[in-house]
Amino acid sequence: MGGAGLPAVGANTVAETIKFGTDGWRGVIADDFTFPNLRRVALGTVTFLKKTPPTKPGPILIGYDRRFFSKTFAQCVGGILKQNGIAVKIASSPTPTPAISVSVVSHRSPWGIMITASHNPAIYNGFKLKEGSGRSAPMEVTQQIESLIPALAPGGSIENDSVTLPTFDYLTDYETYLRRRLDMKTLMSFRAKVVLDHLHGVAAGIPETLFKKSQLTFYSLHAQADPLFGGLHPEPIESNLKTMHDEIRQRKALVGFAFDGDADRLGAMDEKGNYLTPHQVFPLLLLYSIEHKGWKGKVVQSVSLGALGERIAKAFNFPFEEVPVGFKHIAQRMISEDILAGGEESGGYAFKGGLPERDGILSALFFLEMLAVTRKTPSQLLKAMEKRFGAARFKRRDIPLKQPITDKERFSKDIASRLPNRIAGSTVADIRTGDGVKIVLADGSWVLMRPSGTEPLLRTYAETDSWTRTDRLLAMTRDWVNGASA
Repeated sequence: MGGAGLPAVGANTVAETIKFGTDGWRGVIADDFTFPNLRRVALGTVTFLKKTPPTKPGPILIGYDRRFFSKTFAQCVGGILKQNGIAVKIASSPTPTPAISVSVVSHRSPWGIMITASHNPAIYNGFKLKEGSGRSAPMEVTQQIESLIPALAPGGSIENDSVTLPTFDYLTDYETYLRRRLDMKTLMSFRAKVVLDHLHGVAAGIPETLFKKSQLTFYSLHAQADPLFGGLHPEPIESNLKTMHDEIRQRKALVGFAFDGDADRLGAMDEKGNYLTPHQVFPLLLLYSIEHKGWKGKVVQSVSLGALGERIAKAFNFPFEEVPVGFKHIAQRMISEDILAGGEESGGYAFKGGLPERDGILSALFFLEMLAVTRKTPSQLLKAMEKRFGAARFKRRDIPLKQPITDKERFSKDIASRLPNRIAGSTVADIRTGDGVKIVLADGSWVLMRPSGTEPLLRTYAETDSWTRTDRLLAMTRDWVNGASA
């Protein structure tokens, strides 16, 4: 590839349109996530960077996860940036996405790039862009880059892309950030057994190293690098965490934490091996932030997160807002308003004083701090919270599709037009189609159907006051999608 970044002769295949989803561009490796397409995205990014005056003097930082060819993909992007006169550094080792955000801030970089497909299956990879504040690039930026991506797939080879790039070590900055955000004195002296399921992702070794001289005992699962994730799906939801459940019970551990492939999402289990949904984890951390940390401010959460966060916010007379799915909507509020806490249903959380970015590792250690300060088990804290603010019986199920739903507005209108007036014994109080279809019932229960922005899946969510009613609502969504009468 030449220094000007022009397509090579003989490599003029017209490629498909590339679209950014809720957090970056993702695709199936060797299908749509290919070196030619990645070069196109890199060139679109180069054009955007040259048209946009940098707000900070540092180099563009590039990180990558443990997926197949992630480092080589990162070198490809870095090589194209460098050949086009843009200062760039690449991580010296696989990197958590939140650590890239921390490094971007500490290095005073205007932008960061992360090669990862986050929680998606092993066949996927992706490209994320981070702003100088640490947050994901907003839609207006990704739309500009989309419009600047060349239609021709430029020529090149792995050898041509592999120019020598300067490196940076993210770990020192990230460990410093974690220490500043946590009550380290209390945590270091806390005696507890903790199970960590890394799901073969980049979180492996970070909590263990940070607390190697503490009284904590960690039992680490799936810590070795494996681009196939050991056949596991690297998403920290209940169906993927049986091994952690068994380990908690065998070790008699206090708590278990699991992380997705790039460590920006958290899954948790209590001392009995019961899965704690994000609808329970977020309000627990929110309540701890208010009553033990003394923090104040607005609470913001995604449309797919449950009712407890809103109830707690209203109980303390704090402002509350529900936003569309995608942490970028929460991050936007964090840089422009006084935000106490932000949370999303997929297990991404951020709190006052931190970066406008979800962080699975920090959230896990913050949860552990809560246990250390309160000297209570997760189940004890949950029982006390639900006694005060009500129960949240939430589940999510993904319905596989033959192909992604591209016309989400049409899908939402079609589903809404076929709904009955009563569902699961309660009257339909509201139908919201701003982000999928959310059906709110008169008794406060709700169900949401939302096409994935990254995979051929329909994500369905439901929350009621009992597991039976939650399962019933989720079962009905499949009938609605198939066109059957509910």
